[in-house]
Amino acid sequence: MDVSAVLMGLLELCADAEKQLANITMGLPLNPPADSARSSRHALSLIATARPPAFITTIAREVHRHNAAQANSQSQQNVHTTTLARAKTEILRVIDILIEKMPGDVVDLLVEVMDIIMYCIEGSLVKKKGLQECFPAVCKFYMVGYCDRSYRIAVGARQGSVALYDVRTGKCQVGNGRSSNIYPSGCSAHGSFCRLSTSLCHFILLISAVLPFICSFIHPFIIHLSYRFSSMVKW
Repeated sequence: MDVSAVLMGLLELCADAEKQLANITMGLPLNPPADSARSSRHALSLIATARPPAFITTIAREVHRHNAAQANSQSQQNVHTTTLARAKTEILRVIDILIEKMPGDVVDLLVEVMDIIMYCIEGSLVKKKGLQECFPAVCKFYMVGYCDRSYRIAVGARQGSVALYDVRTGKCQVGNGRSSNIYPSGCSAHGSFCRLSTSLCHFILLISAVLPFICSFIHPFIIHLSYRFSSMVKW
């Protein structure tokens, strides 16, 4: 079965679901387009929650394909009328459901999830309001950090890689170098550098927060360790 064809077909049917369902009077039967939109939304949610990796990787692959077509000047006139572009709201709705119900599966593919989110949300909107306001669900992960001075998003992966997104241009840079989880823990005052911490660093800070009385006398040593196991990268 072609998973991509199935998902894109469902997205095509429910791309205008909000508009179609908003005009339906409560208690009255649905017209055929609205009924198809509602059924497609439900089917899409069921498929995504049953196979989160398949849904995330398939949509991320379609996003990359769409971005490649957008870079081609000959196809730019049709790029905003594609199914993927029309179904941004529905894609974000499903991603929000996955983050709420199946965060473990989302964490495993967090970079791919952020690729999808960055495609579905306008960069100018993120720049104006911030990531927390535009899509608060993804901000619950410690592996996601946003700098409102440089307008960049850092996403750490379990494989030790980190993805840096420029909100203004929409471009992404992926770097490797560690074998453990990476957590963006802050950026410099001028926004040119991002501090990346490992899971050990976050464990140390968590212990100091949970046991403040015991750790108060060794607080400087704890802070030193947290910086010892972190690093600064220029973005």
